[in-house]
Amino acid sequence: MKKIIKISMTVFTVFFFLASVLLLLLGTLSLQENRYLKVFNHTYSVVGSGSMEPTIMTGEFIIIRYESYDKIYQSVLDGETPIIAFRTDKNIVHRAIEATPDGLITKGDNNPAADDGFVTEENFIGVVVSHFMLFDIGNITLNYRHIVFLVIIVLLLFILVHELINFLKMVRETQEAKILEKHEIEKEAWIKAEKERLRIELENEMKSRRDANKDKNNTAQ
Repeated sequence: MKKIIKISMTVFTVFFFLASVLLLLLGTLSLQENRYLKVFNHTYSVVGSGSMEPTIMTGEFIIIRYESYDKIYQSVLDGETPIIAFRTDKNIVHRAIEATPDGLITKGDNNPAADDGFVTEENFIGVVVSHFMLFDIGNITLNYRHIVFLVIIVLLLFILVHELINFLKMVRETQEAKILEKHEIEKEAWIKAEKERLRIELENEMKSRRDANKDKNNTAQ
């Protein structure tokens, strides 16, 4: 049972490693191409400016849900001011403050004036549903992105190698246990066969002695 649990944990770790590397690579490619990585209808990013402070601080992680533009547009018409993500020459996260026939007007909470241009269905991404500061990982990622990626890859590779070594060790131990069990079974079978052979030899010898005694008695008579 313990070996099964260990093997399951190893498989899970390897799967987690591969999934993490895949997300890391896809996330990196997405950032380089100025787009977001979509996972289960959500995406994530790190805020790189103070335009939304104090609501969202620089370095905070944000989770964006892909949403219908028409739904968000109607919510703004109804008086709501959701924080949305959209594209211009870069990805921006600002608050939608007004809905017009030309599109949504947006503004950073920390900006003195509204943004130039409108957010339409063509450049709308989604709505921010959560934001949080995870220690200072966001700022570190922004300032030392390549180093962070390198460290993560090295750590994940270390974990992978370590778990693969443990996995191979467990496989070897399992094989050795099976071989030992096979030898024990063969040994028990050999001992049983030897006991049976000795029993038969003993019975034959006793029978031979009885027959010899009978012949001797018959001769004496």
